[in-house]
Amino acid sequence: MSGVGGAPSLFGTDRGEGDGDRAGAAQALVALFEGLPQVMFSLKGADGRYVAANQAFADRAGRRSPKDVVGRRAAELFPGELAVSYEAQDAVLRVGGRPLRRLLEVISRPDGSLGWYLTNKVLVPLGQRGEPAIAAVSVDERSPVDDEAMRGLEAVVRHVREHAGATMTLAQLAEVGKMSPAALERRMRRVLELSPRQLIVRTRLEEAVHRIVSTTSPLGEIAASCGFFDQAAMNRQMRALLGVTPGSLRPSGRARARRGPADRA
Repeated sequence: MSGVGGAPSLFGTDRGEGDGDRAGAAQALVALFEGLPQVMFSLKGADGRYVAANQAFADRAGRRSPKDVVGRRAAELFPGELAVSYEAQDAVLRVGGRPLRRLLEVISRPDGSLGWYLTNKVLVPLGQRGEPAIAAVSVDERSPVDDEAMRGLEAVVRHVREHAGATMTLAQLAEVGKMSPAALERRMRRVLELSPRQLIVRTRLEEAVHRIVSTTSPLGEIAASCGFFDQAAMNRQMRALLGVTPGSLRPSGRARARRGPADRA
């Protein structure tokens, strides 16, 4: 069976009652976002592989067509620091269930220029046997920021991602961006709607989530390596900003969350 645009089906070959409706819904979603060059759309299955995308997403990933996206993971399509960020967002969404809105990130446009993209992610019941898929929509902000400011902010974001666990001061980040601390604070809040400190914390949390779900390292060790004072500090930040706890991201924690408190009693 083939799916959207001739790609492998989102639902495999074992179709049950209702699968046809879900397949039609997936096709409609892709069709809805096709032909919009500044709007990227994708669907990702429970195994972390893309199952559908529009042409704008394929262009962003450097692929010829959506068929070249289907079946691949984020790490096969995007630079390492972006893939880590995407996979961390997915893990939080699957555990917490809350839609992720207004995720701002720097991404290369098809013409090679850098741009700010605003992303929303939600769970949709389109997966095989009813497993939820992740639907993501990203819009090119085309922010009215001059090229020099854009390059400076991009350099700061990249530096924070590459040194998430290190101590960073506002003055150091301003030097990386070749601007004054006041200018960095002002431009980052205007474009990213984040302070430099908030960017650091968010990036550290994304790296921590990635390590929690992809390794068996102790949580305290992960907290220290990602720049948190201790495990308790990481727990507080993760619960406050992401709505999940570190333990809930591990397989045993996810199982307990699915059973619910009554089943655990």
